[in-house]
Amino acid sequence: MSIRNVRLFLTVATPALALASASGAAFGQEAAAPQSIASADAEPVDGEIVVSTFRASLETAQAIKEDSDQIVDSVVAEDIGKLPDVTAAESLARVTGVQVDWAQGGASGVRVRGLPDLTTTYNGREIFTAEGRSVALQDFPSSSIARIDVYKSASANLIEPGIAGLIDVRSRKPLDFKGDRIAGGISGLHWYQSQKIGLDANLLVSKRWNTGIGDIGFLIEGSYADVNFLDSARNVSQTILNRNVAGVGVIRYPSFVNIDYPTANRFRPSVASALQWRPSDRLEFYADFLFQGFRGKGSGRNLQINSGDAAVLSDIEFFPGTNLVKSMTATAGGIPTGAQNVIDAKTDTYQGGGGFIWKSDRLRVSGDIALTDSTYTQYSFGMNYALRTQPTRHFDFDTDAGDGGGTVTVSGFDLFDPANYRMSGLNENGVRNHGRDVQARLDLDYKLNALGISNIQAGLRFNTRDAESYNYTRSATAPAGLFYTQLPLEYARVSPGFRGDDADSIRTFLTPTRGSILENMDTLRGLVGWAPGRPEFGDPVYHGNEKAYAGYVQARYEFDVAGMPVDGLVGLRAVRTEDTIHGFTRATANGVTTVTAVTRENSYEDFLPNVSARLRILPQLQLRLAYTHTRSRPAFGQLNPSLTVGAPSTVCNTDPTSPDCVRTASGGNPDLKPIDSKNYDASLEWYFNRSGSLTVGAFQRDVEGFISNFTVDVDDAEFGRLRITQPFNGGKGRIRGIEAGFRTFLRFPFLPDWTQDFGFLANYTYIDHASELPDDLAATLPGMQKIAGVSSHLANLAAFYEKPEFSVRLSYNYRSSYVVSYGRVNDPALGAGVLGPTLPVVEDGRGIVDFSGTVNPTESITLSFTASNLLGAAATNHRQFNAQGQTYPWQTRFLERVYRLGVRFRF
Repeated sequence: MSIRNVRLFLTVATPALALASASGAAFGQEAAAPQSIASADAEPVDGEIVVSTFRASLETAQAIKEDSDQIVDSVVAEDIGKLPDVTAAESLARVTGVQVDWAQGGASGVRVRGLPDLTTTYNGREIFTAEGRSVALQDFPSSSIARIDVYKSASANLIEPGIAGLIDVRSRKPLDFKGDRIAGGISGLHWYQSQKIGLDANLLVSKRWNTGIGDIGFLIEGSYADVNFLDSARNVSQTILNRNVAGVGVIRYPSFVNIDYPTANRFRPSVASALQWRPSDRLEFYADFLFQGFRGKGSGRNLQINSGDAAVLSDIEFFPGTNLVKSMTATAGGIPTGAQNVIDAKTDTYQGGGGFIWKSDRLRVSGDIALTDSTYTQYSFGMNYALRTQPTRHFDFDTDAGDGGGTVTVSGFDLFDPANYRMSGLNENGVRNHGRDVQARLDLDYKLNALGISNIQAGLRFNTRDAESYNYTRSATAPAGLFYTQLPLEYARVSPGFRGDDADSIRTFLTPTRGSILENMDTLRGLVGWAPGRPEFGDPVYHGNEKAYAGYVQARYEFDVAGMPVDGLVGLRAVRTEDTIHGFTRATANGVTTVTAVTRENSYEDFLPNVSARLRILPQLQLRLAYTHTRSRPAFGQLNPSLTVGAPSTVCNTDPTSPDCVRTASGGNPDLKPIDSKNYDASLEWYFNRSGSLTVGAFQRDVEGFISNFTVDVDDAEFGRLRITQPFNGGKGRIRGIEAGFRTFLRFPFLPDWTQDFGFLANYTYIDHASELPDDLAATLPGMQKIAGVSSHLANLAAFYEKPEFSVRLSYNYRSSYVVSYGRVNDPALGAGVLGPTLPVVEDGRGIVDFSGTVNPTESITLSFTASNLLGAAATNHRQFNAQGQTYPWQTRFLERVYRLGVRFRF
């Protein structure tokens, strides 16, 4: 460690070490360190009956929020293996101020108050997937979780939160139970769009021994979860052709409508174990292990019906008052193309660690060390194809039927005759991302109870993380004349999606089966001149290391003002970060592309203060105020100086001059800076009974350096036209808003008895948000713009009825429209190779309705039924394609509706 690092550590650690010496101890506990879990299924104290119900989970979550030193919301499992929803991500969608994306059979992409820059921890330890900063919360099945805490404000004793906050997932520990425990469950699932079935299963076994050397407990649990989804999409091209038609004039219309079927059979295995030894009431040792797995077998396929800029057009209908074509018929001038992909992906994430907790009358000391290792691997093999001839195509670029969006049909052509298809090309790529982390901490909490200070906390933390990424990619155009009838493949009709869609469009077509492609990969490789076998990964595209040294001191104070108790925190966390990353840059000038090795080294210090206060106005009414300063480091992938080039679009094999012939590419930016945020929070909270509360909050984030993705087209000497997406820091930004939440069971003395078992939950968040875009984007879209991914309005409503033997719950989740991304548009009206202004893609707002019910025939058995996304409403978005503000729809996506029937047991 350098002299500078030593000075930094001494600055924040000297008070901690002095206090430890004075009290005869050396360490303490971060707030997020392993501890006994408060949960709805906690063991009862003598004489108390605890019922594991939704009401009990609400009561526990409310108690956590009321007593916390931070602004925090929690989701607590109703019972072992029973979160209120199927996965951690879906449950978090019910939390005030949290929004999620819905795709691929469930919830993902968690944001807190509009921001995705989260830190995720598991039992207080930082956890991540592959080279990323956070873990995919949808990888946590509900069966393995006791509680999820969403920290919206920071404190010095927490691992550095992202500017969005910190989410801590808590598992169960064996000494949480008074005795032995066996619990589990099994559920069958049905996905409506894919018409497939699947299985969820979990089992927990916990054993406790009272021995002569103290209490010893061991717990092991495992789970398995299927996800067999089909997300149907009708996509309208973002390239809007500009054409002068004789007798009509200049008209605009999209270059294609694409029928896209992202689909996969996935499953997530997980195993967790925990060992606790408590020699006395003052001392505990623990060790635990987590394995999270992901396995996916994808079969994505699409059929792209190209309109063509030389097609013969008829039956043209315009949007009123414009030259934009709404519907038309096209003959000749455009060969339909498509692709059948075979994608195999897996993630293996391991975390193991251990530590101790020691406490005396006034001092609590803890230490913890852990190793995390995570690898994500994906192999993709795609066969591109084209139709043999150019059928007559009927387009409606924004149909009035169903959920709108683009539709297309063909006439005079058999889409199920293999003689009408030919192989046009192959593409193959692989990705392997790996991350490895060692983290350790020492913490203490001393009860001072003097000078208005109740507790002093201090601690040190160190972690070192390595990351590397490998990939390969290749593509080739197939020789002419390779019709399906000449290939050693089997063919089948695509399983039709768009269930519930009233629009008239192509739903099914012929495609090679996944199995026959897997069996004949080397034969197909040989047809385009490739050697047999999968390419090797070779040297890493980039690799890097990051070290972080942290120390903190924090005081918890208590005093009275006019007879009202006031308490809060004052703290400072100091962090030094050192990172190094190696990769390659790629630049094209005057038709020459140059690849250069580059190494980036950086180091910086952050001093992150926090001040909070809680005023207990009445026993049931309290006011919170907080100021915090947070930073979010860029992820390794965002710092990656190298460029990853994808496969060319399918039209490249048949028409390399088409404006839609483009290869996508992505890379990072080694010059990215951390995102800096100064945060202000206020919350007024009224807890009128154990399961009833009304809270109103206000928040503001003054942010510097938002990271946004910028997309630009570049003519590359090797790959042709590349559409490159890279991240850049923007300027200043703000997120501010209000949030309100209400929950209660109707257990009021003035209401009749029959209402007592009904309950309601509602919350609403309004977010006013804007930031300055990166310079290249801001050149044509200056000033403050909406932040990508952030909805201005979020709302949840839930109604529930609960008896000991029976319960039902109906929930509604809504998020308003939001900007998906910003990019320079490719507008043919401006001329070849000329990029248009920066414009947004906008996702339309929509709601999700879920239902769940349980029946308890005995105290140990529960039967359950859930239905997710009952409305099945399409997700839609659109893009403005020119400076005049004209738009076309882009995607109309039909997401999965999932039904689940299961049984749980507990002994």
